[in-house]
Parts: sequence; structure tokens; C-alpha cells
Amino acid sequence: MTRVVALALIALSATAQAQSAGAQAEALFRQGRELMAAGKTAEACSAFAESQKLEPAVTTLVNLAGCREKNNQLASAWGLFLEAERQTRGGDPQLHSVAHDRAQKLEGRLSSLTITVPAESKVNGLELTRNGEAIDGATFGKTLPIDGDTYTIAAHAPGKKDWSTTVTIGAERDAKVVSVPKLQDAPATPVATVTATPQGPRPTPFAPSTRSSKVVPIGVGVGALALLGGSLAFDLWGDSTYNAAKAEMTNQARRDSLLSSANDKRYAAEGLVVAGAATAGIAIWLYLRHSDDVPSEATASRLVVTANGFAIAGGF
Repeated sequence: MTRVVALALIALSATAQAQSAGAQAEALFRQGRELMAAGKTAEACSAFAESQKLEPAVTTLVNLAGCREKNNQLASAWGLFLEAERQTRGGDPQLHSVAHDRAQKLEGRLSSLTITVPAESKVNGLELTRNGEAIDGATFGKTLPIDGDTYTIAAHAPGKKDWSTTVTIGAERDAKVVSVPKLQDAPATPVATVTATPQGPRPTPFAPSTRSSKVVPIGVGVGALALLGGSLAFDLWGDSTYNAAKAEMTNQARRDSLLSSANDKRYAAEGLVVAGAATAGIAIWLYLRHSDDVPSEATASRLVVTANGFAIAGGF
């Protein structure tokens, strides 16, 4: 049951669309007749053509052909009258007779265009266009009816220079021939070349001397020792201040001040210890790094950690 309903809905929809197209086609047909009567031939032809597209009919086809003829598009009109004649064979004798007679009368008035491609002009991939539309190769060398107008004939082929020409054809009894010349070779795309530049001797990589490789880490190591020495001095100073605070028994304010000062000195001592240890680590890293860049005999002197701090061992 559902399938039947669906099919019925589809049929109704198709019928409604057909009715809508038919109504639009009829309206356009009537507009075409009115425009023809008003002398607006080009607009009338557009209306007839759109009407024929929406709902093809022989009567519309005949009116469109007559419109094209009046608009001096004789080749188009001739082709439409021939189509109307074909469609009315065995049908409406009056329309058939009208289409046949009009086509006969137009045939002798047609203009034509012949596009020839000589043997020397035929190359692989050759493409011809007329006003941008491709021309079938089967029509090369054949004289074909054409509406009067100005046309641009162009040729293109791989590896060849493009060619084009413009030809103006009269609306009636004008025959033109366009011959496609041998296409010239397109200029070769230049290939970029790289010129080798003579290279001189490579510069000798900089090799730090033995002395320069030792100066920096040794200097940093000395700085580390100074920081550690300062730490020791602040620690001793803090202890002395702390002892003075403990000995103060009469003036509480002075006692508190000494205790605060002692703590400050101890904090300073701790900070110097951390800084000294970090600097010593940097000195050792610099020394070991420079040791890899110099001969083994240049690394005889080195910074070592001892029980009392740091010392330089070996020779310079």
C-alpha cells in the first residue's frame, strides 16, 4: 500500500512539473509573438528558443525559424525549417509544406565558411576553434552554411605557437575560406644552468691554542674559589655576630639586632656556597670541553676537587 501511495505521489509531482513547464512555455511563446509584432526580433527569438526548450513543439519551432530568418540568421533559420519539415512528415501537411517551402527559399541565400588544413599544417594534437567553440576535425575542408557575423578562427597544438585570424561573413550569399598555415615551433623553454665557481683552498678550521683553551675554565675556577672563600668568610662572620648576640645580656634591642645580622650573614654565606658550587661546575665543564679540541699533551693541566676545595693539577 505504501509503495502504491509513493508511486502515486511521484506521478502527481511529475504531472505538476510538466504542467508548470507547459504553462511557462506557452507564456514565452505568446511573448515571442508579441515581441515579433513590436519589431523586437532578437528578444522574440530568445523567447521562442526558451519556450521550445521547456516544451518542444513544431509550431514553436516554425516560429523560431521565422524569427531567425528575420534576424538575418539565415543558416540557423534554414536548419530549423529543415527540422520542422522532418518532424511533420506524415503529420500536419500544412506545417510540413510551410517548413519545406521556407527551407527551399533560404538555401540559395546562405553564406558559407570553409576551413582548410593543408597537409603541412596537420600536426599531432591540432585543435581548431571558432569563437572559442571546438571545430570537429571531420568538417575540415568542407563548405558549411553559417550565419553572417565576425568569427575568430584559432589553432593550437602542443609545442607550437598559437595562431588565430578574424573573418567577417556577410548575412547573405557570402562565401569565405580560411586556410590554417603551418604552425611555427614554440620557443624552447630556457633551462637554467648553474656555473660552477672555482673554489680555492678550504680555510683551516680554527683550532684554539692550548693556552687559550685553559684560560677561560681556569678563570671561572678562580671565580668559584673566590665565591667559596667569600662564603667561608660570611659564615665565620655570622658565627662571630651570633656569639656577640648571645653575650649581650643587658640590651635586648641590641641582642635582637645582632641575631638578625648573624642570620643575614649566614644566608649570604649559603648563597655564596651555591654560587661557588655552580661556578665550579661550569669551570669543570668548560675545561673538559676544551680538552676535546686540543691535543692530548695540551690537557695535562686540569682542575680537580680536593678535600679543601679546588686545585689545578698538572702542567701548563
